[in-house]
Amino acid sequence: MIKRKQLWSISLLTVLVMLTSAVGVNARPSHDTQPPLTIWTKFNDQNPQNTQDKWLVSFVKEYTGATGNTVTNVYQPYDQINSKLNIAVQAKGDVPDLSYVDTQNVSFFNKNGDLTDLTDYVKAASWYKDVDKGALAACTTPDGKIYCVPTSLAGATVYYWKDYYPNGFPATAQDLLDAAKVLKASKADKFAVTLKGSEGISLQMTWFPLIMSAGGTIADPKTGQATWANDKTAAVVQWARDLFSNKYAPEVDLAPGFDDETPFTKADAAAFLAGSWSYVYLNPLIAPDGTKFDNDAASVQKAFDAGKMGFAPPLAWKGGKPVSMITGTAYAIPLGAKNISAAKAFIDYSLQTKQNATYAVAYGALPSLTSSLADTALSTGYWKAVADYQQKYAQIAPALTDYDKGVAALTDTINKLIADPSQDIMKNLQDAQDNYNSGLK
Repeated sequence: MIKRKQLWSISLLTVLVMLTSAVGVNARPSHDTQPPLTIWTKFNDQNPQNTQDKWLVSFVKEYTGATGNTVTNVYQPYDQINSKLNIAVQAKGDVPDLSYVDTQNVSFFNKNGDLTDLTDYVKAASWYKDVDKGALAACTTPDGKIYCVPTSLAGATVYYWKDYYPNGFPATAQDLLDAAKVLKASKADKFAVTLKGSEGISLQMTWFPLIMSAGGTIADPKTGQATWANDKTAAVVQWARDLFSNKYAPEVDLAPGFDDETPFTKADAAAFLAGSWSYVYLNPLIAPDGTKFDNDAASVQKAFDAGKMGFAPPLAWKGGKPVSMITGTAYAIPLGAKNISAAKAFIDYSLQTKQNATYAVAYGALPSLTSSLADTALSTGYWKAVADYQQKYAQIAPALTDYDKGVAALTDTINKLIADPSQDIMKNLQDAQDNYNSGLK
């Protein structure tokens, strides 16, 4: 798969800094040559296909030119990199000197003892005071130890075609069903929305915002156990059943992969429940009136500037506020790494104001450095909307002890319940919850 890559506590007032001011903090790179560095990322520098991959190619070239240090990247699939890192460390095999990690997996890594304690290094770093405190908290365990260095913060958003929703995207899930009925009556071949309904990443893009805004829960923050078997989650599943049974959303949304994007890029779907990173992949775009935007990752902004596309907060449940699930990208040094000094040098170079802003925009997220928020690349309508939604609606990822396993259990269950309406919703949610929790003992 060549596509796809996606906790902070809500100290997101810093996000507003991007609209008002910036702190000019620049780490000074070391020019002392280090031994060759091996890194793991979910970016494919050998066969670059998108802005994320191309960023890594460019960044490694820049880094090597500036420092003389050589870097070898080992590409890992986005949905496997965290588990593969755990397996490599536990097997005491070949581990990278530095690895990309998702911050929602920090509890899992901590439980297994996979990562090097970076507390002293981070607190002594020139960039330490510039890192968003909430982003850093996502890399910090309850005992105060820091095990990763945050690089960006991603959230949820909605894209919609203004021709289909001239008065704006419906504010609630229930309003969307009403609008979908009207749209289907006038344009039978069009869908009211497309969404990611399968695999683990569907939690962030679709299910978490709905469940949490409905007042439901997914995990106990103290124990890490699942709590998703509740009436609010069941109501969200029933809503999704209604959405698909009435053909208000395409069946491809329930299939593996990311073909759920295609109905929106072709204007066959009026809206797309998305992640902040989704714009990287939405090209070319064809608006409902036939206007084509073929500007690679800039296509979304071009469509917005032309007045064809609008942005909206994550879809909310009736009576609730929108919720944007925030996840972070980060670097960590695994136990067993041989070239720790080179790993730290690479992090230091990455966490300079300009470099961090360039990475965040290429990835599809807000930068972790507050000074980077003032970069001109983040002054567009799209990024202002993303910052606004994250500042207003951010919630941290569910505190599941084994995040990947728990998310897979929940999202697979929801997917099955939508695909087979004969299945009892609460029973299946309870069975999945019990199975996950029993595996923690």
